[in-house]
Amino acid sequence: MPSAFDDRERDAIRARLLGAAMDALGRGGLGAASVAELARAASIAKGSFYAFYASKEELFMEALESIEDGYRERFAKAAAGGGSPLERLRRAFTAAFRMIDEEPALRYVDAATTERLARALPPERVARHGERDAAAIARIAEDWRSEGLLAEGVGELELAGAGYAVFLVSMGLRNLPEALKEATETVAVRGLALALCGGPVPVASPEAASAAVSAGPEPALRAEAGKKGKGS
Repeated sequence: MPSAFDDRERDAIRARLLGAAMDALGRGGLGAASVAELARAASIAKGSFYAFYASKEELFMEALESIEDGYRERFAKAAAGGGSPLERLRRAFTAAFRMIDEEPALRYVDAATTERLARALPPERVARHGERDAAAIARIAEDWRSEGLLAEGVGELELAGAGYAVFLVSMGLRNLPEALKEATETVAVRGLALALCGGPVPVASPEAASAAVSAGPEPALRAEAGKKGKGS
């Protein structure tokens, strides 16, 4: 039977589990470690793992959310300082591409990873993740709007789309020759920056925009959660 842990022990174990999850993601993605291996890396018994997480997928989701927090902080900070709105946004998107490229834990993360998590996690956990994303995007959009970085009509939907575009383009850059990789990134950075500061990206309707923002930048997660909920 799992031992009881005090608050300090729980914090230390949770940190070790998150570190083990990030190591596993960098080695091969979600399938790179079992619950037993993750528990062993955190110096706890396998049974004790479930005192912290209901499944390894919940642990991996928390690890990815931790990475997202750092990503968004770096993204927002890169736009601080002097320069025109275009220059500041180009710095932000350049930093975004760099972080994804440099983060070992994201090496094997792609759209299939988010779909697998959505199938394995409870719908309410997936929904909470979407709400978390939407709130973070809203904060950045509000700050950038107040600083004059976003063109009229550009808001959370466009910012969410730009962030998701960085992720998808980054996945495609992994196996390109270096010169082509750099050229593609340069074009993407400039295009995304222009889209945000140079004018709105057309949407079908205000209602469609509102629905998309509430779903967050990872609609596949929400869609899969809905399918899972209907099938239960």
